[in-house]
Amino acid sequence: MPKRVVIVSAGMGEGHNAAASALSDTIQDCWPGCVVERLDTMELRGARFARAARWAYGFQLSAVPWSYAVFYDLLSRSDGFASAMKRILGPFFGHQLSGVLEAKKPDLVISTYPFGSAALDWLRSKRAMDTPTVTYIPAFHVHPLWAYQGIDMHFVMYDSAPADARMPDFGRSMRLGAAPVQAGFGTFDRAEARSVLGLPQEDFYVLVTGGAWGLGDIGAGVEALVELGPPVHVLAVCGKNVGLRAELSRIASTHPRQLDVYGYVSTMPQLMAAADVVVTNGAGVTVLEALRTPRPVVAFAPLAGHGTASTAEMVRRNLAVEARDVPKLVEEVRRLWTRPDLVKTMEQAGERWVEGRTLRRSLSEIEAFYLEYGGISPLNNVVGGSRPGPARRPAIDRTEVARR
Repeated sequence: MPKRVVIVSAGMGEGHNAAASALSDTIQDCWPGCVVERLDTMELRGARFARAARWAYGFQLSAVPWSYAVFYDLLSRSDGFASAMKRILGPFFGHQLSGVLEAKKPDLVISTYPFGSAALDWLRSKRAMDTPTVTYIPAFHVHPLWAYQGIDMHFVMYDSAPADARMPDFGRSMRLGAAPVQAGFGTFDRAEARSVLGLPQEDFYVLVTGGAWGLGDIGAGVEALVELGPPVHVLAVCGKNVGLRAELSRIASTHPRQLDVYGYVSTMPQLMAAADVVVTNGAGVTVLEALRTPRPVVAFAPLAGHGTASTAEMVRRNLAVEARDVPKLVEEVRRLWTRPDLVKTMEQAGERWVEGRTLRRSLSEIEAFYLEYGGISPLNNVVGGSRPGPARRPAIDRTEVARR
């Protein structure tokens, strides 16, 4: 088994880091003695650059979402544009990553962020790096910046990802992975979770969250939902968005029996299990947490780009419904509240989606590939090609893994 693993992530939202944490925990459970280190892709270019990138990304999504929608659409539809972005991002982050990996000499590198994957692909092609590489995609849509010839395994959340990856032979390196979420999601039943949280058993609970950054039209949505009246009860999680929490706390002061407001919580597995429905912006790891629980998802005013794309994939599989504005949100929540059969149908779709998928199983597939690759020793694994490693072996397919 690998003895040293580096996970390349980024603090662009919390989803990429949450996936890195879940993978790190599973590795340490399954590979005793393995040392796991994590890197932030953006911080490879310096702390000031990372702060600026996080601010710019949050500003773009909240203030000028149309610009991100245009970028994402171009990325998803134009092979030329996607290739140009890859050529820019690979060396931009790859040069810095080269020195870090040369010092750490990992047996295996896992990326949960597309720019990190771009850097690894560049190191594979330009610096003769022969370390096994894995990309684990914590989103329900794969855009071309996630897909690279130099990555040995791509773990995705849905079976039609090759069409979106737009990379020849992507299916050969693709694996259907488990939702990379922290332990606890899917382990509580509804009654148990409500008891732990001190919530009445009889209410209809709607969990509303915009992820760690509190993105989306959360305030307007919560205000409309509390007007539905009992037994609808809203649990609003604001993450690190202090302004949103203050806004919703004012609403809660006039609806104390219908709205509970939270900041950044460590009890999300229990909150999701207690809910009947999860309302979110359709993006990131939050939807994967809801599906793992599983709870029906209402994608409310989906975020531009990855939010709308992920929502479309989930709706096709009966895992979510879309509400593009506040009136549609109220309509969908009322429909689910009055149609327990529909809630059950969507929960069953979620159960089928997670069936057989665990991070332990995903890790066993990585381990099987690692053994097939040759069990590379870090002593043979120097970035820059000064000491060649063993000959690379092609990625094995799922049937080979199953036979093992």
